[in-house]
Amino acid sequence: MENLTPMVAQYHKIKAQYQDCLLLYRLGDFYELFYEDAVIGSKELNIVLTKKKISKDKDIPMCGIPYHSADSYITRLVSKGYKVAICEQLEDASKAKGVVKRDVIRVITPGTYFDNEKIKSGLAAVYKKSDKYAIAFLDLATGEFYATVLNKEDLISFISKFSPKEILTPPQTDISFLNQEYKGFFHYSLPEYFFEKDYQQEFLNHFKTKSITSFGFNHFEEELIIRPLSAVFNYAKITQKSFLPYISPPKPYREDKYMKLDYSTIKHLELVSSQEHNPSLLSVINKAITGMGKRKIKFMLLHPLLNIQEIKDRQDAIEELTQNHTLREEIRQHLDKVYDIERLVAKITSNTLTPKDMVALRESLKKVKDIKKLSPKSKLLKNIVDSLNPHTQLVDKLERYLEDNPPFHLKEGGLIKKGVDERLDELKSLKENAEEIIRQYQEQEREKTKISSLKIGFNKVMGYYIEITKPNLKLVPPYYKRKQTLSNAERFTTDYLQQLEDKILSADEKIKALEYEIFTQVREEVVNHSFEIEETARLLGYLDALAGLAQVAVEKSWIRPQIHNGYHLFIEEGYHPTVANFSKDFVPNSVYFDENRFFHIITGPNMSGKSTYIRQVALLTILSQIGSFIPASSAQISVVDAVYTRIGSGDNLAKGLSTFMVEMLEVANILNNATKNSLIVLDEVGRGTSTYDGIAIAWAVSEYISKNIKAKTLFSTHYHELTQLESQLRGVKNFYLSIKEDQNGEIRFLYKVMEGFVDKSYGIHVAQLAGLPKSVIERAKEILLDLENKKSENKEEIYQQLLFSQLNQPEQEYKSDKNDQLLNFIEEIDIATTTPLQALMILSELKNMVKNLKS
Repeated sequence: MENLTPMVAQYHKIKAQYQDCLLLYRLGDFYELFYEDAVIGSKELNIVLTKKKISKDKDIPMCGIPYHSADSYITRLVSKGYKVAICEQLEDASKAKGVVKRDVIRVITPGTYFDNEKIKSGLAAVYKKSDKYAIAFLDLATGEFYATVLNKEDLISFISKFSPKEILTPPQTDISFLNQEYKGFFHYSLPEYFFEKDYQQEFLNHFKTKSITSFGFNHFEEELIIRPLSAVFNYAKITQKSFLPYISPPKPYREDKYMKLDYSTIKHLELVSSQEHNPSLLSVINKAITGMGKRKIKFMLLHPLLNIQEIKDRQDAIEELTQNHTLREEIRQHLDKVYDIERLVAKITSNTLTPKDMVALRESLKKVKDIKKLSPKSKLLKNIVDSLNPHTQLVDKLERYLEDNPPFHLKEGGLIKKGVDERLDELKSLKENAEEIIRQYQEQEREKTKISSLKIGFNKVMGYYIEITKPNLKLVPPYYKRKQTLSNAERFTTDYLQQLEDKILSADEKIKALEYEIFTQVREEVVNHSFEIEETARLLGYLDALAGLAQVAVEKSWIRPQIHNGYHLFIEEGYHPTVANFSKDFVPNSVYFDENRFFHIITGPNMSGKSTYIRQVALLTILSQIGSFIPASSAQISVVDAVYTRIGSGDNLAKGLSTFMVEMLEVANILNNATKNSLIVLDEVGRGTSTYDGIAIAWAVSEYISKNIKAKTLFSTHYHELTQLESQLRGVKNFYLSIKEDQNGEIRFLYKVMEGFVDKSYGIHVAQLAGLPKSVIERAKEILLDLENKKSENKEEIYQQLLFSQLNQPEQEYKSDKNDQLLNFIEEIDIATTTPLQALMILSELKNMVKNLKS
């Protein structure tokens, strides 16, 4: 390597250890990037790319960012997937011998960047064994730490619920299927040893345990789950170095406690995010005030409960808060003064805090005492309030020690109140009374010397001095030391004045150093109470979430649904919770499921409200099982174990799959996993292929669900042929979205669900409403009339009827031998209603069946 300067040589040595990172190298008041890092930084941050001379004949690319505003630049880099290594000066440049000592103090990655509250962080590690995936999720911003073992489909669901920004795996682990389903994370491979024994022991030692079973994990899970747990923990520990925040002991994530919501359902129902600027369900119900409460409501929405008693406990709490206006308002007023304690603990324990963060924690914990004075009656609210820890001693100490309005930076002083430390009080008194002390000394010297014009002055060059005019020089005492001669005066000092000067001038620096020392001791005490404070934050978040859901119920006049463990589900005059939010004329609709009418086929023209209606039922069921009230006049909700959806379409080009293949994959997932206790929502299944293939598939899917699964199902369709199922299958009922058609053929959507069916699509009417040119509409009417006139001559219709004659056979016919099939087919022919053309087609089919018998 060429003859480099000592600084550049130091850079190369440090960069070699962090080759996968952009190295922010501290030089004075700037972080500098060099070489390829500078080219990337200049492009991504839109800053000027300059050059730095490293030898007589060579320049290298360079760009820099001010250290005091580095956070905004780091945020932009990390959000684009870059890892950023922060290389700091470890000694005072003015006191350094040779090149200043530097080293990386922290590596910031997409999953570990917890400093910025507006940026979602989250870190996950995945370890695959056979067809199982062990996953651990860690959010350094809140200390949240979960782990579990899942199959491939459930892993996708887990990732969509927790939304990690960074996923870590051993080398050669294929998780490309996650990218195909869920966007928004970065995948990095870790060396295999991150998942092995030594790192597992590091993880166990940190939490002072010998086995993860102490956290509630099962013995049979231990060997698999400890791998991602240790990998994700040690990755955080290595990258964050001394900035590692408090991490809660890991908790088992038990899917069997919650309603199953897969990725398709979360996306299709727009639970937490929406398309085309529509409000998500989360945005409508999230009336929580604190960050902890907002996160809790999101967790609740993505994890509806299965335990009926837990659901009712939440309902009782929300009902009390809706009826007791004073209690609800007091809780929300107190919580309004509470900061995001979980994030504050992360900043305090990682030493990335500001003095204002510590004061914010103090003021937040003070509100716990006020909340504990409340007297709720419901079991859940009472448990929360009773379990809250007011942290009285810690709050008292923070109250006695911390100034109410400290500066932003830790080393600026102004942190600690008077009366905490005698040395600090003395220094502060000296600093505050410096002018008076100097004035008193001046008066003392005037009296001693009898020089009335003697005065003490100060400048930055000389410090403090005694100035005496020339006529009075004969009175100067011998202990005065000459400092400077002026044209009309002399300046002197004394040993005492020099001592005063040293004390006064060093007081400020000593005050800052001593305050920082005392503040650090206070911080350590807070760190020692991290677990208890985190638990307080969790309880406050839960209380906030319940109060927020009660606020929604009051504002929107929602009602408490009756929850039961039976089969029937009845919602009277229900509203879609997000559509009704911005539609003043929304029409309510009812739904009723029981064991005799559990498969609802919904017909009606486009834009009539079919999709809104079926989504509405799913959303109200989910809301009911999180304990929320719902928009309806009354409701009886049976606990469902899962909500499955097949809604919408769109080619998945990233997967190389057509619209129809995506549709069939989602339907296959439903048919393979739904149970009798599930709720299934299907919208236009089969439309991604040709008409008759689509009808056949939709028919067969309907038969399979109604015969084999018997799950509560809403199936909206344009295939009017499916309405025949009502007369052939137990549990199937037809419904339609009503419209009103006037004498001129104009239609008006009534958006009301009625029992029965429609056999007309009104597609041309919808096209007319959409604003297609009049000439196009008229031509379409002509073509439609022509097609309807020729309908009876259409051979495809005959094939369709033959298809139905096959599909409508009892289930046992499919299992019989070829002779039985032939006999049953002949027996089912209705000669009285068979047309000549149908008879020809039946004869052709009989010939084929006989031919098959001979083969």
